[in-house]
Amino acid sequence: RDWRFVARHPAVWTRVLLENARVCSKFLAMLAQWCTQAHSLTLQNLKPRQRGKKESKEEYARSTRGCLEAGLESLLKAAGGNLLILRISHCPNILTDRSLWLASCYCRALQAVTYRSSTDPVGHEVIWALGAGCREIVSLQVAPLHPCQQPTRFSNRCLQMIGRCWPHLRALGVGGAGCGVQGLASLARNCMRLQVLELDHVSEITQEVAAEVCREGLKGLEMLVLTATPVTPKALLHFNSICRNLKSIVVQIGIADYFKEPSSPEAQKLFEDMVTKLQALRRRPGFSKILHIKVDGGC
Repeated sequence: RDWRFVARHPAVWTRVLLENARVCSKFLAMLAQWCTQAHSLTLQNLKPRQRGKKESKEEYARSTRGCLEAGLESLLKAAGGNLLILRISHCPNILTDRSLWLASCYCRALQAVTYRSSTDPVGHEVIWALGAGCREIVSLQVAPLHPCQQPTRFSNRCLQMIGRCWPHLRALGVGGAGCGVQGLASLARNCMRLQVLELDHVSEITQEVAAEVCREGLKGLEMLVLTATPVTPKALLHFNSICRNLKSIVVQIGIADYFKEPSSPEAQKLFEDMVTKLQALRRRPGFSKILHIKVDGGC
């Protein structure tokens, strides 16, 4: 009985992690009573109830859409101003970007936010709400997960709004086919304190794109991560010459990021040549220690 009392004391529930499980909204609402002192909440790879035998996939998707959001609202409301870190990832359909709107209502002291979804990537309306409610965010990870059902929902408009809402950002992860040079340049211009930038599934970064993005910003950048984002050697050279504080450049690419028919011999030969040229940069002064190239998930 004593242990049960201690285990349910709010002082024990400061870091809450729920992952790889089937949960319901009532369960989250029950947890809320103990999470009044929580400063970190992570929801990752959660699943809804199982599909009924006579239930079609469409009916199942409709009935489970946003099904955890009422319980999440209870959690966020309970934690309130104590919550500093919120991470929501790999919870497709059951948690939508409305989750961030709820956070903007109840958790105005948030400093680090991660929201990654393959079904409901964050849109500019929710970014505006989060920016209005949570001004203290310094780390924001909102790149859509791939394959994404709405690949262009995260757009240049989202990038521009991020720059206006949080000019003091230190770390940012964005991505998707909707991210273009105009939005990235606006972001770099407004977020002058940015130290870590991650681009995920963005269109090819050429020297011209790098020059435009670096023209008015990224001078304090320390780490650049390009995931499934094609990049040219000249673009990397430009980043390294302009961003004097760069300590790490991570390029993680696969042949499918460059070619629509990756299995063709021509595509494989061209991709090998591209990787060879990128690897050759490591022989240049100043690049050997900071450039890390990972091909198809391998080193």
